Amino acid sequence: MTFDRLKWTYRAWRYRQRLERQEIRLLLRHLAAGDVAVDVGAHKGAYTYWMRRAVGASGKVYAFEPQPSLAAGLRALAAGSGFDNVVVENLGLSSAAGTLTLNVPGGGPSPGASFEPSRSALPAAQSYPVPVTTLDAYFRGADRSADRSADQHMDWGRIRLLKCDAEGHELEVFRGGEGLLTEVRPCLLFECEQRHRGSGSVDEVFRWLQNLGYQGYFVAKSGPRDIAEFDPRLHQADHEASGYVNNFLFLPAARRGQAA
Repeated sequence: MTFDRLKWTYRAWRYRQRLERQEIRLLLRHLAAGDVAVDVGAHKGAYTYWMRRAVGASGKVYAFEPQPSLAAGLRALAAGSGFDNVVVENLGLSSAAGTLTLNVPGGGPSPGASFEPSRSALPAAQSYPVPVTTLDAYFRGADRSADRSADQHMDWGRIRLLKCDAEGHELEVFRGGEGLLTEVRPCLLFECEQRHRGSGSVDEVFRWLQNLGYQGYFVAKSGPRDIAEFDPRLHQADHEASGYVNNFLFLPAARRGQAA
């Protein structure tokens, strides 16, 4: 095993054991062999790794990462690990296909990269144009900007879980996948923070998903809790506090009661 693959494995296990233990547990609970999983904002692939472990050789993982160097690195890791059913796309996702400006804090690859204009004011932010598509266009084959295999359209109905870390752009990602969410009904595991929402609110995201028939939960350290108990003034008051909540699980009606 190469040093880069060792680092990938170590990072993935660190997420499972410490950083996002409940989130990885939920991901593994809601995926099975043969499923298709989608990782939006894959970054260095900690979630991609566990998705591939969960769906096995008979499933598939689509990882979207708009930062070129991170996408290239993850693609090389997947190939070097023999994960030929992990498709890494150097694309952003939004509510419409086209080009958006990606704002990257610190001037280099960053987990805080975002299409939200408010992020351009962060220290040493670097901005550059990035091609974007929508979930619906990508999987239905309407967007031909990506180099895709012929079975992408066939994977549409097998998508079981969608993870999204879009740094404030998550509602636009969901809007671009409204067909997927209404027809296929995948489980949603996503980050949503008031500090990233600019003039919007986290409640706006929750209401939009609830209007599609999804039941929401916030991921506390003890496990998922009903979204009705979530209060951003309490649970997102200080992003450095130990009780800070930034991740959420939304389940379709058919899977309500399966959050724990």
